Amino acid sequence: MDIKILEILENEGRITHEEMAKRLNISRPAIHQRVSKLEQSGVIKGYKTVIEWSKAGQALRALIFINVRTSDFNSLMNEIVNIKIEGLDIEECFRITGQWCIMLRIRTIEAKQITCLHDEILKKQGVTETFTMLILSEMSKGQINTGRKD
Repeated sequence: MDIKILEILENEGRITHEEMAKRLNISRPAIHQRVSKLEQSGVIKGYKTVIEWSKAGQALRALIFINVRTSDFNSLMNEIVNIKIEGLDIEECFRITGQWCIMLRIRTIEAKQITCLHDEILKKQGVTETFTMLILSEMSKGQINTGRKD
């Protein structure tokens, strides 16, 4: 039941407990109790708004892969995510396996901010190279499940 609740919340974060109870055929107090336990246990870490950043002025998005030589990944990742470039936001930073060590997902106004970010990343002790791929389009999990094309 908890997995069903989580799937509904993941796709429709603003759904009421009443509506969820109707869909799952259990009482509203039972839904409330389960959601509260999921929040308190840290399974639900928070709620977020999905934003169409291109409509807010940050239409350019990219994945930046970084190779490093370090024994302190957490410290280096923290340094990288705290790089400040006006008009650019680092959305996520991942330590990954394979050919690359770190992957960033970023959004920005224009390409020159990506150049500035590369320059700053390459100044960090232990960084050996970067590789960038622009994101042309995206399909979220909710769109895959429902077939939406917006």
